[in-house]
Amino acid sequence: MEKLGWHFDFHSHKSVRIGHDPDFAGTAAALKDAGVDEVITFAKCHTGFSYFPTKVGTPHPRMKADVLGGMIKACRKEGIRVFAYLSFGIDGEAGRKRREWAQVYADGADYSDQSFINVCPFTGYTDELMLPHIDEIARKYRPDGFWFDTMGALGVCYCECCQREFREKHGLEIPRAQKESSWPIYGAFRRERGLALLERVGRFIHQRIPKAVVGFNQIGSAPYPEKMPRDITRLTLDPATYGHQSRGMGFCAAYAANADRPAEVMPTIFNQGWGDWSVSTAQRMEKVAAACWAHKVRLFMGDRLRPEGRLDGATLQAVKSFTELRQRLTPLFPPDASKADDEVLVVHSKSVVYGEDMREFAMDPRVRLGPLQGAHSILVDCGASFSIVSDLFLNAKLKRAGLVVLPELPAIEPQAHAALKRYVKGGGKLLVVGRIPNVRGKPMDWLGVSRAAKPWQDHIWLSAWPGMSQELPVLVRGEFRKVTLRGAQTMVRAIQPYDLAYGIRFGWGIGPASKRPSKQAALAMRKFGKGEVWYLEAPLFSDYFSGGNWQQIEWMYGLLEQIQPKARARLHQPAGNVELVMRRSPKSTWAVLVNHGGEEFAAGKLPWSRALAPSPAYPVTVELRDRRSPKRVTCNGAECPFERRGAVLHVPLAMDAAWKVVRVDWDDA
Repeated sequence: MEKLGWHFDFHSHKSVRIGHDPDFAGTAAALKDAGVDEVITFAKCHTGFSYFPTKVGTPHPRMKADVLGGMIKACRKEGIRVFAYLSFGIDGEAGRKRREWAQVYADGADYSDQSFINVCPFTGYTDELMLPHIDEIARKYRPDGFWFDTMGALGVCYCECCQREFREKHGLEIPRAQKESSWPIYGAFRRERGLALLERVGRFIHQRIPKAVVGFNQIGSAPYPEKMPRDITRLTLDPATYGHQSRGMGFCAAYAANADRPAEVMPTIFNQGWGDWSVSTAQRMEKVAAACWAHKVRLFMGDRLRPEGRLDGATLQAVKSFTELRQRLTPLFPPDASKADDEVLVVHSKSVVYGEDMREFAMDPRVRLGPLQGAHSILVDCGASFSIVSDLFLNAKLKRAGLVVLPELPAIEPQAHAALKRYVKGGGKLLVVGRIPNVRGKPMDWLGVSRAAKPWQDHIWLSAWPGMSQELPVLVRGEFRKVTLRGAQTMVRAIQPYDLAYGIRFGWGIGPASKRPSKQAALAMRKFGKGEVWYLEAPLFSDYFSGGNWQQIEWMYGLLEQIQPKARARLHQPAGNVELVMRRSPKSTWAVLVNHGGEEFAAGKLPWSRALAPSPAYPVTVELRDRRSPKRVTCNGAECPFERRGAVLHVPLAMDAAWKVVRVDWDDA
């Protein structure tokens, strides 16, 4: 069964009437009808107000009903689990009453006389307010769990407490500029005590409610790829609400599916994210739901409760959409007992977002995810069956991998490096793109190549593979370094810019390619044990993320064909936009197709996504390699035509819906 939760935002100014006309029973009944089995409801918001009659915190001054208690009681009656939301690190009321608790930036303390204030949890805030507040909620309501927001609490802070602790730990002053030599020490210091604080809070909760679910928003997700303490039992992937939504949810779900504990993805029901009350279209909500459920990841829809304590019309419309969607989707999607069959594993590392020396910890991590997101997008568009895994959990996922991809990683964990070496020696295939990752400060030394210290060009071209729609060289922008072969052989040579060197452009832009390839290897391959290591020097993934060059899709498809000529599954899709997610059981194979096409973007400062109508049909073909004979092949429950060519089953389709499910039942299973 596809899992559905509902998150009710409730950040409220002091002038708003709270709980003056509640309908908790009606709210819970409507959620139950839609198949919602978990709810996050507010105990305390960013403004610092509590939504129950607290003796520890600050009750909302215009609160009439006990909103937290009413929601918990009504939802429990319907069999829905309830998690109490507490803002963690933003607390306007606490910051106004105790100015010494406010976070202090390089230019001074945070302060607002009306709204949010960022507070530092390493002051007395945690012991004097947060933990007593948690204890009060646990004793009074015994919720099924606690959900904490936001992780800005782990950022840079110059408050007296932080300065004193850093001085005591390292004998240093907190640096004021990132260029200072002590900045990496400070980043590692923030990370260490941040994780210790999370562990402490989780343990505190479980001492009171042993089986409580405990989660901290985003920690453990792609921007913070950590192995969480034992007492943090749930991961929440809360992606940006602007930009391409179904691809964004697919990216998060592909990562969440390989986490070491239950994980959820949280899109909003709104047209412009949390800052908007206008409901998104049912078409867009269906796309993001399919992107999550294809990977068997819980969907937690982000919403808002009306101040009265009841559902808004936008919510009722969304709930109705999900009721209808689940009726159509659940009988067709793979059962929970099926297993993921991702053939390609894309590896993520905390070095991507923190830097190798931790200097960037909790500092705008999303902006450094470009290469990983580019790898996700181009693999979607070229029809690979893949998922994303942290290098902390790689070893457990290698058994069925046909190819492992390292997407421009600065560094990789030593245990993952050792596992990769064993995997390739045993017959696996590895593709390293854009740079050679470090292991304990030194480059991986068995890839068969080394890189020059300085870049040679700031863009190069790659020769087209035979059969590409246009046999023209493919441009890849970004630093390209000369490669020395150390056991590898050249597979593709770089075509350099015509007569130009690094940092020099043809006028203001990019000029033509040279007529002939250079002597420099762009793609090299080394036999290693029974397996192969492929190395692409060009930063293909980050360029695809920023530029979306359509020729790069075809080139990547051709590269996969070179490395994996006998892939278990592939989606042939000239137009791109369709994500392939494979699952299997002993008797059946499922190919879930998620249509990322059809989103358009409103003009404005941020690219707000909307999907107003179904997409035009794309011709696609699902290709499955299996020596067994198909007994029955269906698409969304109806039998569909197929063709057998040797060991490969070809299923042609028109992708004319938000999602489709191809199911093959095997005759001799």
